[in-house]
Amino acid sequence: MDQQAKKHLQEEFDASLEEKDQYISVLQTQVSLLKQRLRNGPMNVDLPKPLPQVEAQAEGVTKENTESVVESVVGDGASAKTQEILQQRVKRQENLLQRCKETIQSHKEQCTLLTSEKEALQEQLDERLQELEKMKELHMAEKTKLITQLRDAKNLIEQLEQDKGMVIAETKRQMHETLEMKEEEIAQLRSRIKQMTTQGEELREQKEKSERAGAVG
Repeated sequence: MDQQAKKHLQEEFDASLEEKDQYISVLQTQVSLLKQRLRNGPMNVDLPKPLPQVEAQAEGVTKENTESVVESVVGDGASAKTQEILQQRVKRQENLLQRCKETIQSHKEQCTLLTSEKEALQEQLDERLQELEKMKELHMAEKTKLITQLRDAKNLIEQLEQDKGMVIAETKRQMHETLEMKEEEIAQLRSRIKQMTTQGEELREQKEKSERAGAVG
């Protein structure tokens, strides 16, 4: 039940209670006048009529019934018959008044119960809204944290890719320099070998010449 329906129901209860309170006031006046008539004898008394809204709930206590009581009192005086009729009417009015009071009390209790239930439901609703708000804030914080972590991971991957490219480039450069150095060393070794080979041949030729010269001498 939404707030608008609850408000409408509350207004209906309040209006019903107000009508019944007014009706009880009318009935109390009627009972008082009838009792006064019993005590004082016949007189021309106009009893107040119930409210139009609740007149149908009077269970037989209508304008005709009230007028018949007054007419019987005026016509017959304070006879035993009149006394009996008036006592019956008073009793009927008192019973009706008691039933109306009980009905109003029941409506008031029901209204109080509905109000308590409404307040309890409103409190539960407020608690649920607070829980949802907290969950929303928590999820928002977790979402922000995950977004930050993903962004940091992406930046780290990009940085690693850059570092990887730099490492590969540096490795290639070092390998190229090493190869150049090795080639230069090899070239130097080849030159020394060639030089030593030439020197060896020259020494061998000189030795052979020396040996031949010694043989001739």
